[in-house]
Amino acid sequence: MRKKTLVGVAQLRSVETHGPAQKNPRGFSLIELLVVMAVIVILVSITSWGISLANTSAKTTRCANNLRQIGIAFHRFQHAFSKTPDANTVLNGLGEYLETQSLIYVCPAVPKAALGINVSYGVNPCVHRLLAESAKVVALDANADTLDYEGLDTALWETDTAPRHLDMMNVLFYDGHVDRHSVEELNPYAPTTGEQIRTARWKPDVGDCQCSNSYGNGYGLLGEYWANPNEWTGPSVQRIEPSIYFPFGAAGLYGVPYNIPLPGATADNPYPLKTAKFRGQIKADSSEPYTFHGCSDNRVWIFVNGTQVLETQMDGAGGVMTWFASTTPVSLVSGRWVDFEVRYLEHGSGSPSHLMVQWSCPSSPTRATIPTSNMRPARK
Repeated sequence: MRKKTLVGVAQLRSVETHGPAQKNPRGFSLIELLVVMAVIVILVSITSWGISLANTSAKTTRCANNLRQIGIAFHRFQHAFSKTPDANTVLNGLGEYLETQSLIYVCPAVPKAALGINVSYGVNPCVHRLLAESAKVVALDANADTLDYEGLDTALWETDTAPRHLDMMNVLFYDGHVDRHSVEELNPYAPTTGEQIRTARWKPDVGDCQCSNSYGNGYGLLGEYWANPNEWTGPSVQRIEPSIYFPFGAAGLYGVPYNIPLPGATADNPYPLKTAKFRGQIKADSSEPYTFHGCSDNRVWIFVNGTQVLETQMDGAGGVMTWFASTTPVSLVSGRWVDFEVRYLEHGSGSPSHLMVQWSCPSSPTRATIPTSNMRPARK
C-alpha cells in the first residue's frame, strides 16, 4: 500500500509540474498594426518639423548676427570719419571694420545654388543723410543692393525685398539694433500707410536726398536714340522699351516696320538713326549661368553688371542675320536684379537697321526673348 501511494503522489506532482499545454499568444490585428504605423509616422513628422524649425531658427539668428556685425562696422566707420557711410560703402567699404568677413553679407537662408552672389542685403539709398535717427532702416534682407522708398511701386518693392525667415525679414536700424519685420510693415508704397512708413522708417529727417538707385517705374529698359552723326553723345530721344528684340523694328530684312522716335524716321526708313542705348536692370527666374545672344545690323555691345559679355560686328545682307553668343556665361540669381546695358551702332545711317538680343540657360537652352517683367528701366 505504501508503494502505490508514493507512485500516485509522483504522478500527481508530474501533472502539477507540467500542467496543460500552453496556447500560442495571439498576433496583432491589422487595425492595431495600422494604428502603430500611424503613431510612428506622426512622431517622425513631429521630429522632422522640429528639426526643420530649429534649422530655420538657427539661420534666422545667424542672419541677424550678420546684420549686427554690419551695424557695428557702420558705427566704427562713423567714429573714424565723423560721417555716415553711403549705401555703396555699407555694401563694399566696411571691410576693415568688420570682425569677420566670411560670407558676412550673405544671409544663411539664401539657397546654396545662389551662393555665387556677394550680397543678399539691401541698403537704404539715403542712409548717408541719416542723423541719429534710430528708427530708420539701414539694411535688410533683399534681392536688390539698394531699396528705393520713392519712385517705384508695390510690385517692384515686393520683388526687391526678401522675407526669408518665415515670411519675415531681418532689419538693421540706424542705432544698431536688429528686428524682424514683414514686407508690408516696411512697405513705403502701401496704399494707406505708405507715406507714414516712408517718413518714419526710410526718409532722412533733414537734408535733401534723391532717393534713386538709378531705376525708374514700370518694366522694360530705357531706350535712348541718337541721330546721325552723333554716337551716344548730344541730345537724345528717350522712351521705355518693353523688349530688346526688334526694339525699333526691322523693315529692311525682317518686315517689321520701323518705330524709331527720331524726327524724320519712317516705317520704311530708319534714317537718321545712328546709335542707341538700352539701360536698366534685368533679373533671372532661376539661379544658373545665362548666355546672352545678339544679332544686329551693324554692331552691338552687351554689358552685365558693368562687364562686357558680348560684342558683334557684321555687314552685308547675310552677315547681319548671324547670331552670336557670349563665350562666358554669367551666373544670375533668381529674383535678383543686375545692371544691364545694350549699345547699338549703325554703320551707314539710312541703310537697313535691326537689333535682337536674347538669352538662354541650361534649364532653357533655346534662345528666348527676355520678358518685359524681367527688365526695369534706368531713370531718365
